[in-house]
Order: sequence, then structure tokens, then C-alpha cells
Amino acid sequence: MSDQPFQKSSDFLSQIPEWEKDYKESDKVDIEFEKKDWKEAPAEFGEHDLKIFGYAVMEDWEAPYMKDLAEIATMKGGKVLELGFGMGISARFIQEHPIEEHIIIEANADVAEKAREFATKAPHKTTVLEGLWENVIDEIPDGTLDGILFDTYPLTEEEVYQNHFNFFDYAYKKLKPGGIFTYYSDEPTTFGEVHLRKLQESGFKKENIKSRLCEVHPPEDCEYWKTDTIMSPIVEK
Repeated sequence: MSDQPFQKSSDFLSQIPEWEKDYKESDKVDIEFEKKDWKEAPAEFGEHDLKIFGYAVMEDWEAPYMKDLAEIATMKGGKVLELGFGMGISARFIQEHPIEEHIIIEANADVAEKAREFATKAPHKTTVLEGLWENVIDEIPDGTLDGILFDTYPLTEEEVYQNHFNFFDYAYKKLKPGGIFTYYSDEPTTFGEVHLRKLQESGFKKENIKSRLCEVHPPEDCEYWKTDTIMSPIVEK
């Protein structure tokens, strides 16, 4: 892994310019090793957080936001996909809603095992797909999901800037007409210009891209969030 953690950020999506980067073949190989390392890295579950390679992947102050995203993703009931199990906070909130099926995609082996344990006790049918979402997403047929909640941890420098953007096309393809897409937005108040454009390029209509604010209270020493609100996207196909 790189020496620098690829952290969630409160403002990078709204501030970046048109961002494109061409990687050399050697860079692509390095990225694949980083992702392989992440999949196999021990997950450290603390009382209030989850760390992998010492990076703060999730902390329990996020619970109000996870609850809000779960409520949005389950608006239509039916079959809901969650990408990134983490501490299982959003998964538990998803299960509180009247859904038919809950699919979880998780890349890290230790966290995926926790997700499988969760699935055995979940009140609604739950399936865990272990692996990087890019590798397993096509196990889900297009046009079959009623809701999607995307909250994966960026594993490379490229993904710090494109983590959400890379998934937008898949979200549009996998949702049923009228299905709802939401995700950890990394925006404190509203959509950035690039952010909005990327959603529309994936097929979502501007009038169907909405949001609301969620109040949160991160501790002063939080590594990746410093404001008291996070935008909750509500994106309908």
C-alpha cells in the first residue's frame, strides 16, 4: 500500500477540476497489488471504529448518516444492494425496513466474514458477495434493483477522486426504472458541479437528482470529516 491513506474527504468532489489521469502499465500493476493487499489485510474492529492498515475506514459517529442513507435506499422496498459493509451500521438500518432482499458486496475478507455472520441472523433474505465491486457487480442482472447504497473505501489515489464516479454507470444500469441510488457523498451541503455532471452523464436526469442534509457530530480528532452536516443524495432512475 502507499504510505499515504486514501481518506474520505469533505470537499474533494466539489473542488476538483475535470480530472483524468493516464496510468503507465507499471502503475496499473501497483494498483492491483494494493487492491489485493486490501482484500487480505486484517480488519481491526474497535469499540467505536473499523481500521484497515491503520486507516479509519468507518467510525460509529457516522450512524445518523448511515441511518439516513439506509432510509433512502429502501424507499421502494424490494431488492436493495449495499456496497461496503464496514461495521454493519447501515446494514442493520436497511434490515429495519420492509425489503424483500438485501445484497451486500464487501472486498475485505475479514469484513466479508462479519457480513456473512450478519446475514445468518438478518430478518430479511441477505446474500454476501465477497470481492471488489468491479469484479462481482455483474453477478447482479441489470434492471433488477430497487435501491442501492454505495459506501466503499477508496483504495488508490485515482479512486480518491473517482470512487463514486466510477460506479455511477453501474448504478444506473442495475436499478429498475424508479429505483433509488444513494451513497456516501463526501459533500457537506450540496452537489458540486462535476458531481452533478457525472451523474447526468451516467443517465440520471437532472430533475431526479435531489438531496437532503444529515446532521452529524464527528469527534474533533476525526481524520476524514470536519463539518456538522453531510449531504444525503436521493437519485432516482
